[in-house]
Amino acid sequence: MKKYTYTTISLTIMLCLSLLLIGCGVNENKSRLHLDRGVDFIYQARHEQALAELEKAVKYNPRSAEAHYYRAACKRNLKNVEGALEDYKKAIELNPEYADAYFNIASIYDYLQDRKTACFYYLKAEALGRPNTNEYTRWCK
Repeated sequence: MKKYTYTTISLTIMLCLSLLLIGCGVNENKSRLHLDRGVDFIYQARHEQALAELEKAVKYNPRSAEAHYYRAACKRNLKNVEGALEDYKKAIELNPEYADAYFNIASIYDYLQDRKTACFYYLKAEALGRPNTNEYTRWCK
């Protein structure tokens, strides 16, 4: 029977933990793959499948504003307004210049008939250069 030293066991445990942590880290390539699949499913109106792919995209790269943005769009299509708002706001947190995220938040608040909040986000989207926003902000000024 082979005897293992404390050092050998410690090194083995550290190696296993390192490999585990590496496997759980950011993987932009996998995130992009799932993001692209998710967006394709959104355009095919296959929203449940899109959401599953976009969940993976966020899992592999939680710092991807784009993944959060499209997951928000998918949640909105599935009538999960609160989840959509949360993800749009996360997209803005990650990329404060994301004009389309501001616009989509505004449109949700507009739908909810919260004009004051909608105006705040519409005006922000307009200030960031989102095209055709003036049609929505004309009643805000």
